[in-house]
Amino acid sequence: MPTFAQLSKEQIAEIIEQKHRGRRKSQREKVLKLFMEQLQPLAVGEGLEVAKEEGENRQTVKNRLQRAAGRLDYEIEFIRSRGVIRLYRSR
Repeated sequence: MPTFAQLSKEQIAEIIEQKHRGRRKSQREKVLKLFMEQLQPLAVGEGLEVAKEEGENRQTVKNRLQRAAGRLDYEIEFIRSRGVIRLYRSR
């Protein structure tokens, strides 16, 4: 039969903090952070031109840009173009 011991709120908080501190970032989180770093310095009205690498899907890159902008509470709009992806910060 297992032995049970009650844990205090402080003990639970410490266990959760240790769990999160030791957690490594997933590949998705790392990529999102890189995209956020590129969008961060944009002021309203400024834009970026993003050249995707060979083998990358254009829509995937755009989705990542949208997700990163959302995390930064930015609104971005894409400018229709062929080849490179162009966008600007609208808010």
